[in-house]
Amino acid sequence: MSAGVGSSGAPVDEPILGWRIWRIAGSHLQAVVWGVIWEPQARFEARCEERPSSFWPSLGAPEPHQAPGRSCDCGVYAFTCREDAELLAREKVDGDVIALGRVSLWGRVIEAERGFRGQYAYPYDVTLLGGSAQLARRIRSEYAIDVDHAPAVTPLHHGSG
Repeated sequence: MSAGVGSSGAPVDEPILGWRIWRIAGSHLQAVVWGVIWEPQARFEARCEERPSSFWPSLGAPEPHQAPGRSCDCGVYAFTCREDAELLAREKVDGDVIALGRVSLWGRVIEAERGFRGQYAYPYDVTLLGGSAQLARRIRSEYAIDVDHAPAVTPLHHGSG
């Protein structure tokens, strides 16, 4: 566990770095699960989108809270290990141009099963898997972050056999 990160959700003193993936939409980073565009040069703020359960409507939605919630799954997710982000890329992204990279989390940060959930986030650096060198330059310019380019998705470590 990183210093200052735990289950309490107290704000961290220094940003926490984790790994995640994004789809590329035009020249923007887009969340793979929710499809939200991460705006260039603006912090991304997590918001709880929990709704009442259709399976158990009597349970209702959780009490309104600031993300990430201790008793909720909300927050910006980041893995501790690059390999976990690569695995997610293989499972969720089929033929899309993606960015694999590190993300800074700050504000309230809670330890999650294989990483962290944060209140605020911004890409730290990414490797563009697929796409063109020109697209990598545009993303670098718009987000003001380091962007490497790997023309094919081969950098993802596939199992042997």
